[in-house]
Amino acid sequence: MLFNRDPKKLFVSFAVIIVLLFSFSLALKLRATPALINPPWLPQFDSYWFYRYAKMTVDNDMKIPDWDPLSYFPPGRPTDKSTQFYTYMLAYSFAIGKKFVHDLTLVQSTKWSAAILASLSVFPAYFIGKYMGGRVAGLISSILIAVSPSILVRTGADPDNDGAVVFLTMFSFFAFSRLIKEPNWRNTLLTVFSLTLFALSWYPFWYVVMICVSGLILNIAISFAQSMMAKNKKLFRDVVEASKPRIKYSVTAVIGIIAVPMFLGVNTLNYFGGFILFGTNPQGSSIVNISVAELQKLNIFSLSGWEQVIGRTAGLEFLGYIIPGMPQILVYLVEIAVITLLAYLSWKFYSGKKGAESFVFGSSALTASYLLLLNAGVVSFSQILFFVGLVQYAILATFRRNRFMGSILFAWVIFTFYAISSGVRFTLLFAPAAAIALSVGLGELWMWASRKETGLIESIENKIHGEKNE
Repeated sequence: MLFNRDPKKLFVSFAVIIVLLFSFSLALKLRATPALINPPWLPQFDSYWFYRYAKMTVDNDMKIPDWDPLSYFPPGRPTDKSTQFYTYMLAYSFAIGKKFVHDLTLVQSTKWSAAILASLSVFPAYFIGKYMGGRVAGLISSILIAVSPSILVRTGADPDNDGAVVFLTMFSFFAFSRLIKEPNWRNTLLTVFSLTLFALSWYPFWYVVMICVSGLILNIAISFAQSMMAKNKKLFRDVVEASKPRIKYSVTAVIGIIAVPMFLGVNTLNYFGGFILFGTNPQGSSIVNISVAELQKLNIFSLSGWEQVIGRTAGLEFLGYIIPGMPQILVYLVEIAVITLLAYLSWKFYSGKKGAESFVFGSSALTASYLLLLNAGVVSFSQILFFVGLVQYAILATFRRNRFMGSILFAWVIFTFYAISSGVRFTLLFAPAAAIALSVGLGELWMWASRKETGLIESIENKIHGEKNE
């Protein structure tokens, strides 16, 4: 019974719900602004395309018609069924909303539906963060997903399917990571369901499958290599036994997300090759309605490239307020002091046989040295170093806690980070990975601080009690 639960656990559950509702309301408030909702026009071509398909569905007794008379006019072409979930979502949301708001227009309804769907991303983000870094990481994830600059820019009150992409990315990662964490038929069905919705909303949905499967394979490969190096047959058998159900249910899920959309008239296998081509060479794609600006490559070895990555995805602008403008000579002294401290910490952890921590501080020291050579300002220096250090720390900490989850987070960050080097439009894919990684890193720092605080309190109490006993 709910009222018989431990009061402390009940309070924690209530607090989690409050934070999640706050994250959702914040996300919706930032997206559904009057300036975006009230105008009777749509902002871009894609927005009108989805609006038009929703209108055709509403006018056709809530069924997508078989013929699209305006595409390739005249005479038109068969209706594109590849985004039928998103189309039906827009159409039925209008039908339901009309029952409560009689003067609701389809334009307003599609804007509200897109904003609400994007805002719902905070809920699966919480569970992903919780799986990878605990409850605090989950709550931070929900907030960062709500306010991430790159996500906000693309998921306002606009019936384009970018909002659906973000929500279904988070929902699919939640389902697939849950399947790998706890392989069973219930989680397999949840994975197939989430990815089917994604497949019927955006054809490059395959990237979620590729990342999760790559993470699983990476974990198995690392575990096999470790068992072979240790010449430990028991460890080898344990790896095999732990991997068997995960491979079994993951393969079943992949077959399901091919079969179910095919039953609904969409052959997702046709999308796979196009997705690979577009992801590796978007400039050579035949998609003509993508702006040249969106396909600009980011030079991740330049200071401006890193500043764009941080500015678009991480939302670390608060550092600009914390660290005011400084004279150049003082900037150099601060940066050199930071590099020296990071190098010392790396050596200290290495001496203490803590390889993971030594790697994080050592690679951060190298990054900081490179930024110094690039003549980075103190704000850019702090933002980039903070981002790089926390993301690495999150991946290693998650890998240490749960190898399968750590492998997925690593594959997610690396895959999407590579994607933005091909075109800045892919920051919409990297932003969720960055938000989750930063959240896990901050959650780890929270747990470290809690352990230190607990240890300090226990030390003080022991000292007091010891003095009393004397």
